Amino acid sequence: MIIKGNVDGKRVSSKNVEEQIQKAVQNGISEITIVADGQHGIGGRIWPRNHKVKITVEGPAGQRVGSMGMENTEIVITGSSSDDTGWLNCGATITVLGDVANGAHNAGAQGILYVQGGGGARCDTMTKKNPRFSNLQSWYFRGVGDSFAEFKAGGIAVVCGVNPRDPENVLGYRPCVGMVGGTIYFRGPIKEYSQADVKLEDLTPQDWDWLTTNMKPYLQAIDRLSHFEELTRDISVWKKFIAHTPVEKAKTRGKLKMDMADFRQKVWEPQVGKGGMFSAYLTHDRTVLPYITVGEERRLKPLWKNDQYLPPCTYACPSRIPSHKRAQLIRQGRTADALALVLQYSPLPATVCGTVCPNLCMTDCTRAKLDEPLNIKEYGAAALNLKAPKKARATGHTVAVIGGGPGGLSVAWQLGLKGHAVDLYEATSKIGGKLEMCIPRERLPKRILDKELSRFADIGVKVHVETPVDNKKFEKIYKDHEVVVIAVGAHEARIIPFSGHEDVVPGIDYLKEVNFGKPRKLNGKKVVVIGAGNVGMDIACQAWNHGAEIVTCVDIQKPASFGPEQELAKEKGTQILFPKETEKYDAKAKKIYFKDGTSLDADVVVISIGERPVVDFLPAEIHTDERGYIAVNDLGQTTDVKVFAIGDATKPGLITHSIGQGKVAADVISAQLMNYDYIPEERRVIPFERVKTQYYEICSMLGKFSAKKEADRCMSCGSCRDCSMCVETCYYGAISRRQLPNKSYEYVVDESKCIGCGFCVGICPCGVWEMVENVS
Repeated sequence: MIIKGNVDGKRVSSKNVEEQIQKAVQNGISEITIVADGQHGIGGRIWPRNHKVKITVEGPAGQRVGSMGMENTEIVITGSSSDDTGWLNCGATITVLGDVANGAHNAGAQGILYVQGGGGARCDTMTKKNPRFSNLQSWYFRGVGDSFAEFKAGGIAVVCGVNPRDPENVLGYRPCVGMVGGTIYFRGPIKEYSQADVKLEDLTPQDWDWLTTNMKPYLQAIDRLSHFEELTRDISVWKKFIAHTPVEKAKTRGKLKMDMADFRQKVWEPQVGKGGMFSAYLTHDRTVLPYITVGEERRLKPLWKNDQYLPPCTYACPSRIPSHKRAQLIRQGRTADALALVLQYSPLPATVCGTVCPNLCMTDCTRAKLDEPLNIKEYGAAALNLKAPKKARATGHTVAVIGGGPGGLSVAWQLGLKGHAVDLYEATSKIGGKLEMCIPRERLPKRILDKELSRFADIGVKVHVETPVDNKKFEKIYKDHEVVVIAVGAHEARIIPFSGHEDVVPGIDYLKEVNFGKPRKLNGKKVVVIGAGNVGMDIACQAWNHGAEIVTCVDIQKPASFGPEQELAKEKGTQILFPKETEKYDAKAKKIYFKDGTSLDADVVVISIGERPVVDFLPAEIHTDERGYIAVNDLGQTTDVKVFAIGDATKPGLITHSIGQGKVAADVISAQLMNYDYIPEERRVIPFERVKTQYYEICSMLGKFSAKKEADRCMSCGSCRDCSMCVETCYYGAISRRQLPNKSYEYVVDESKCIGCGFCVGICPCGVWEMVENVS
């Protein structure tokens, strides 16, 4: 692919070129040629993918080619390059078939820079060493300019000294000032260097082995392999600079101590220049502060806000399951506790989390921004064989739950665990609600649901099946129990009153027929489903399973379906058409007509546009809204203080919403029964920018699920990983780890030592530390 930097005589902006490159890479293109016209930053910030990306730059390239270059990126510049080539390189291999200007590989951390010519001023300044990766490499065929390797802290630089611009000084003036790490191999004469910072030494056999081994790929890359014998013939013509160790510097300088003002005037300014390299831009007073503040004198102070924010996965989960806590327990070797934790939040983890849930937690997982989300779905599936937790001691309080669907099961489970006596009333012969009656068995195997429903007997919930509730029955239940929870779901199909609607099959009834073993025979028939949500997709799949010849889903708007439900329906051959508003259905002609003038052949029409609850047994004191849903507040309380309502009886939602509402209602009810104040959970999600994704390597988790490996991948957003990086980073030793009696821990700050620098905040991978104003 070719991207032009000048089109019809008009220069394309750097931003536009960058966007074209990123789009091409996202589309899988691995070789790109840029015909540059001075554009900046070409080839940088291409995040590592499964394939390598090669970018060839022709024409005059602007500044910062390959800046923040990433692993799996190769950049070849066919001529010379402008300033800051390879700035902040993070892993790219950059080849310049010419000279590089000032600042090449400035602040690089990893990757390789091959230069066919020489370098300008201040090349290889402030380079770094990351112990997790190979050394940064910078290769210069000729020589380099002034201030080379200033403040160098890592990496290897090689200056070959072939036909340098200055034959008497291949490293320019004032090289290695402030250098504290890394190695410089060079060949040729030099005039000076910063003896206070580095020492000049001969190469060791190990140095020579590294140099000669890596010389050949360098010379091949710059098309100068004919010089290999010349450059590797004699070890004695090569020298190296390495930084003095702190001990060596101390010995050189003696034990004399000086204050900051003297250091600036006697050491810093004579070597760097008054005001340093930015002196021309400094206008503020340069007086050195007499002390560094601690205690009350600090303007800001750090706070360890562990678990003060929710990670995105937990915040997105309507059931409020703390998946990050499960990962934390697994990392501590407490796998059984981790899997059991989910039963404190949901009685149906394998059924819902592990099978039918769209897993909003995974959609919002921070890890997904790096590679793949944490596989929370499999954590749910792994909970199938868990035993019910031990319930609390009996309280003597009684609660009735009307409806044995997900919401009713959730609230009954939570109340049972708290020790309350629970009566669960279900109108049909089995509990489970739509899980039992409507979700296709191919999506939810019956053995999984039955296994999880069997736990309810272990916590003492009394289940009354085949017990429909009418006005009279409700009055008795209301009288015999301290609290009543209505969780009847929504089981009456909504119908559009178009002509012929009487001949349309309600979608919920169709799914119940299938699950109860009495499916309609659809062999060779054309089926139209009105409504293209996820339930509509389930209906389409079942129609295919029972012989339909053609299945079409229509909707008045863009389909609300998503995820595996839509994918499975499309795989089976379902067509989805929108916008389509039904005008009439002629059952005799077997045709459905739409208001846009089109029509479809339809032997059977199924409507799936939602359901409404049947709550005609409720007294007038319990209000419903204009759509027939029970009116409740955020805690599930109705207009009767004794009656709660949750799930689809209050508003449409996912199964996981019903489970979450059941837990909240149970907590409120228990507080009400036990006479204590209910304090709602403060739900604040941690800002993404506080989590340091840079600490984590990209990895794929294809293959068999491993709870331990997944736990290690969890970024523990907002929850301390106990890595002690804050302790190690604090120069003044102001942070320490304190063990607590309950096997937990905390990190505390010694106010008399802390200077409020914020390093702990900057380095914390989980975003736990926070700087706040130091006010009383």
